[in-house]
Amino acid sequence: MPRLRFIFNIVKVLRFPLHFFGLLQLRFSESQKVYQQRANLCRFLPTILISLIFFFHMLLSNQWEKESELVNYLNIERRPLRSRIELWNENLTTIFIFLTLIWSLTRKDQLWKIIDDAQSAYKELRFLMGKHLILECSCLVFIYGILQIILLAIFGVNILLFNWPKITVERRTITLTEIFKVSNYIMGLPRLMFVLIMELHILYHLINAGWLQSLKKLRLQRNLKLYQFQLRYIFSLQRNMNISAGHYFKMSYICYLCVVAFRIVEFLQFLRLDSNELVQSQKSQEDLEDEADWEGQEYVKNLGDALLKTLLILSWHLALWMLLLAAAYKQQDEYLNMMEKSWNYKSDENGCEMNEFLVEKSWKGHTFRQLDILDLLFLLGISFCDRQPVSICFVTTNFRKRNSTYIILDSIAGHFKLLLNLVISASIVYFVQQTELGHLQEYLKQKP
Repeated sequence: MPRLRFIFNIVKVLRFPLHFFGLLQLRFSESQKVYQQRANLCRFLPTILISLIFFFHMLLSNQWEKESELVNYLNIERRPLRSRIELWNENLTTIFIFLTLIWSLTRKDQLWKIIDDAQSAYKELRFLMGKHLILECSCLVFIYGILQIILLAIFGVNILLFNWPKITVERRTITLTEIFKVSNYIMGLPRLMFVLIMELHILYHLINAGWLQSLKKLRLQRNLKLYQFQLRYIFSLQRNMNISAGHYFKMSYICYLCVVAFRIVEFLQFLRLDSNELVQSQKSQEDLEDEADWEGQEYVKNLGDALLKTLLILSWHLALWMLLLAAAYKQQDEYLNMMEKSWNYKSDENGCEMNEFLVEKSWKGHTFRQLDILDLLFLLGISFCDRQPVSICFVTTNFRKRNSTYIILDSIAGHFKLLLNLVISASIVYFVQQTELGHLQEYLKQKP
């Protein structure tokens, strides 16, 4: 199976869950051999369902936190309380997912326009080339697709298996804690929706990179119609698709950036020196268990498990963000590379098609040797200013038919580098700190 066809199959599979969420409802027309939009009123039902899930989960979360504080205060049992950062992270993540859902649902026509323009361009080129058109992408794009599936599989396993609510069936009563665990498990549905939108963003860049590679490999020097199609795709269609995609995926990317930022803050709260923890680490496990029994509480292990869990979740978020930027940079490299080669058009005296073209345009007295690329753009009706000379459009800040403004990819990557350097620097400081504390503890043990 061709590598680019493998990327297309991923999109076809993701079309079914996106159809369920009402974000992309399509049907395939057998007569026209194209996808058509099939939006109905049922697309609002998943939004209403997810909104109810958000409401009840936030309500149960607040009630469960109050109950845990009361139980700890009365010394009935010991329940680990979540920090304020964790509570803020959970509530804001819920709000970000809800904003992404509403934005994607109201901007579904832009997503359909991107798909319709892409299949129209493919259909036109297929008509010109026939079976000679070979869609293929590089191994790097294929590897990005494999990594995308791996990250999605890890997320699915975490949602389905590790978050499975453990409910005791021996008692006939159901506690608030068990209800909260079920609610947290159901929250995997809107989280899956948010991840699918990010996966669709990655697939958009991968498909564009593979499509540009396929166009670059075509021999267009002797075929003016194919060259005309290539110029129209680069200078007009590619730019419009990038601007539409930058506007559609803008909200999901901004919300994801905020989610990663709060994940980093949650991770950094563990990388601090607590004097109480240092004193507790000097005691044996028996002494800690005796102190817990004396206070009427259960013995709780150290924060190593919580730190590892937070680190794994943060690593997954950073890996997905890195994959998105890598796919966008791959599309940008292919776009700029093809832009450089698109300015070269060569012909010879046997270029009859060029002579017929000049006759149709009533350019008498001119030969193909006197025409340069600017003349061809003028004859073909393509504006050579309608292009993106520096970067592809990643996030559109001002969406208009004319004079649309966007943020270049290097600026977006600067945010990732800044947050990644923050995590690495804090981790190095924490590692050095724990190493020095370990040496100090060994020195105190050896001292008589």
